[in-house]
Amino acid sequence: MGAMKVSSRLIKLWCYKLSLSTKIIILVCLAGMFPIGVGLVISVKGIQQQSYNQQMYALNQGYEQTSQALEDKLSRLHHISTMLAVNDMVNLSLKLTGEEKALAQKLADFENIDSYAYGMEMAFETSNIWFYVDDALPVVNDSRGRYRSINTAKQTEWYKELMNNHGTPTWICFSEDKYDTSQTYVAIARELWDQEDYSKDIGVLAVSLERDILEEMMIGTVEGQAVYMETEEGNLLAANGEENTLLRIPFGIRNEKHPEFHEILLDGKACMVRSQLLESTNVYLVSVVDKERLMQTTNVANVGIAIWYLLICLVILIVFIPLTRSITKRLRLLKTQIMLVQNGVFQKIENGEDYSDEIGQLIGQYNSMTEQVSGLLQEQYVMGQEKIQLELKALQSQINPHFLYNTLDMINWMAQKNETDNIRSVVQSMSNFYRLTLSRGQDIVSIGDEVRMCEAYMEIQRRRYRGRILYEAEVDEDILGCLIPKITLQPFLENAIVHGINEKEDARGVVILNGWMEDKRITLSVMDDGKGIWVDENEKKKSAAGSQYGMENIRKRLTLYYGEEIPIQIESSPGVGTCVIISIPIRKKE
Repeated sequence: MGAMKVSSRLIKLWCYKLSLSTKIIILVCLAGMFPIGVGLVISVKGIQQQSYNQQMYALNQGYEQTSQALEDKLSRLHHISTMLAVNDMVNLSLKLTGEEKALAQKLADFENIDSYAYGMEMAFETSNIWFYVDDALPVVNDSRGRYRSINTAKQTEWYKELMNNHGTPTWICFSEDKYDTSQTYVAIARELWDQEDYSKDIGVLAVSLERDILEEMMIGTVEGQAVYMETEEGNLLAANGEENTLLRIPFGIRNEKHPEFHEILLDGKACMVRSQLLESTNVYLVSVVDKERLMQTTNVANVGIAIWYLLICLVILIVFIPLTRSITKRLRLLKTQIMLVQNGVFQKIENGEDYSDEIGQLIGQYNSMTEQVSGLLQEQYVMGQEKIQLELKALQSQINPHFLYNTLDMINWMAQKNETDNIRSVVQSMSNFYRLTLSRGQDIVSIGDEVRMCEAYMEIQRRRYRGRILYEAEVDEDILGCLIPKITLQPFLENAIVHGINEKEDARGVVILNGWMEDKRITLSVMDDGKGIWVDENEKKKSAAGSQYGMENIRKRLTLYYGEEIPIQIESSPGVGTCVIISIPIRKKE
């Protein structure tokens, strides 16, 4: 009972998770298609069994008819061979040699035998009766006629089979006759004995029939059916197919106890087999059918029925889908819009509330809710942008307020020494610097303006340090129009001078500003040949040199503006110099 309750709960849970359209389709299948399908399967099973029984009946009938016809043919051959073997005239004529009879009389006797054998061929509708006798007889001629050389026969395989059977009647298949190689024969061969002394043989008799005649009688009821005759030893006599492709059973498993076709496994395949020893012979008639081929006709009919069933189901679905769509279409639309809401996209559902049913009312409520939420989000966005701007301004105000004081002190010192030209140049550079710094109250400037502000700053520093500090700028033109928070690069230049070049003994050096675009991002670097950064053995170099160079302010401003973490990477070698690198997204004026 506990297991049943758990199963029931799992089924209910599974049903609750299904979509509405899926539930409706399942309901239609259970109420309509499933009962039709069950009835169809039962009908198909009955038709399949009936078709199988009919095919088995046809197979057995065909086998019995073939068996009866072959028995008649082989019985006639056996009867002829028996009549000739016990005929006194044949025995006497083949035995006498030397001077016991005149040549003319011998020829007359052989002519009588030939006429007698010819009459039997005509009466029993057989093909050929051959005598294989001693070469000394005057009628022996291998090129034509009824009498053949026994020495020639001894070189053949069928003669060896006959001798292995001690000369008793043996069924053979041969085409070794060197004068008639175009035809293959099935024959009953037997050794002829001297009736006065059975220890002596006087030749071999072969009553034959063209193999083609027997094979034409082996007609298969179904395609691919193998029908063949073989001896008890398994030697193939005739078949309705090529021997190398013939589906045969091992002769050791032939079973006459089955009066009808029965199933066996042959090379891993299911086959229907029937074998029977033909009456008055030592020849088996065997028929083998691949069961898969036997079922092909039934399978084709089943496929046709299945196609009709699928067509009926398709018609039902075609009629039913518009009815279902009128219910599920708007629900799917509502579901899609709600999923978009999860991603921050608020859109109204157009024409969704035109219906007055419950779904239309639900869509109307959704549209009203969407308008309200969109308004609230817009207000929140505006407030968020204002907050970011305020944070940027607050951070901006922290950038080097002492720079102005240092510069004014330098101008005062130059005035005391009457360096009018230097004062004019420094004041012009300072004017450019603060004009670009103030930038009409804007906190975001182009990289081009930022580079020009850096040039003005470095011109003031060059005057201040009497030319000991050189400055170079290599910035690609294609990034000059991109945006950056103002006063981002100037602190890097100041650190390069104060903590790099001024720390050297001669206080001389070069500061280089680089900028380029790579992998759809902008890379900016400031490099100097100053003293570099010295660290302890157990201390790692900081990838974002915040406190030492006062760059935490820059990192925060970059992160606020670009909406992602912008690390400041420092590569430094003591005594060689320092390189500060930032990688920022591409952002242009909208």
